Amino acid sequence: MAAVELQQATKETFHFINKPEDAINEALSGLTHIHPNLSYNPPYKILYRSDLGTFRNNHVTTIGFSGGGHEPMFGGFVGSNYLSAYVSGNIFASPTAAQIYEAIRMCQPTDGSESKGTLVVCGNYTGDILNAGLAITRAQASGYKVRFVPVGDDVAVGRKKGGKVGRRGLSGHLIALKSACALAAKGESLDRVTEVMEYIAANVGTVGVAFDRVALPNATLTDLQSLPPATIELGMGAHGEPGLRQLNPVPTPEALMSQMLDLLLDISDSDRAFIPFSASSFKDNIFSSSAKDNEVVILLNSLGSTSDEVLARFAELAIKDLEQRGFVVKRLTLGPLVTSLKMSGFGITVWRLPPVGGEALTREEALHLWDEKVDVAAWRQ
Repeated sequence: MAAVELQQATKETFHFINKPEDAINEALSGLTHIHPNLSYNPPYKILYRSDLGTFRNNHVTTIGFSGGGHEPMFGGFVGSNYLSAYVSGNIFASPTAAQIYEAIRMCQPTDGSESKGTLVVCGNYTGDILNAGLAITRAQASGYKVRFVPVGDDVAVGRKKGGKVGRRGLSGHLIALKSACALAAKGESLDRVTEVMEYIAANVGTVGVAFDRVALPNATLTDLQSLPPATIELGMGAHGEPGLRQLNPVPTPEALMSQMLDLLLDISDSDRAFIPFSASSFKDNIFSSSAKDNEVVILLNSLGSTSDEVLARFAELAIKDLEQRGFVVKRLTLGPLVTSLKMSGFGITVWRLPPVGGEALTREEALHLWDEKVDVAAWRQ
């Protein structure tokens, strides 16, 4: 690939791409070479499992969509036991309603058989919601069975700030989709797949931190303000949106992880206590075993330029901190899963597993779905 150097008088940024307008098509078509069980529809920027023509006849199909620039989300998660298709917009721009509609059409049977339906999922961003609404309205008018679940899991956006719009979507929808798609592969109904998607999405939270804002691969540099020296921003959004607060001097890794987990776990914070834990800490063992919901799955996500080694160290600190609070980490995954081009930062997602006795899922079912093997390009197992 050619290296494009974008220069201005006082700033420059680098990305190893060819023409910016070709970046998405090149990236997604490249995945079909990395993973030959994938196929690509270039005019609509739709990556899909190559066996979709048969899979859609007797399974619920699942579609994830987003703007480009967050790779490997969602293209890296298309395949067996995960997504049926992914629709990409341009860099940090929602795909159009026409693109989303075409993906829905591709995911429905064409042999005259009754469809089991399609679940469409995206992060909670205004453009995504509007375009999905147009596409799904058109699809339902055409007789297609479709459900839509937008996911907002960013706890840095509190209830007051989020208002009616709600929280931004980060990496929480990957956790919910992991289970929902596994159910779809087992032949479950659209109602059940949607129920589990919504349930898990309501039990996850994410917070990120970064040293810098994102640099876009286009002919003009954005006006996003750089952070001051020796400063990180807690709660920065996936597109460089302002976070909760700037931290200077940069705290120690232990102190930083403690602050991030406070935001995720503090049920006394009425503005951002989104994960419905029964307690912020279980270390005093004040709850009976039948009521405890202290088991969690955690995901450490690189925002683009944070290495696995650094993520592993933060994962170690997270596990230690959680254990001190009385939580039990049942599963862990890490890596570049939802990136922001080459942003220097990371995020942590916590999933509250169902309590003993279960809710929409039992704890055993939840872990079983999480452990289902997938055949995709980017998931870490």
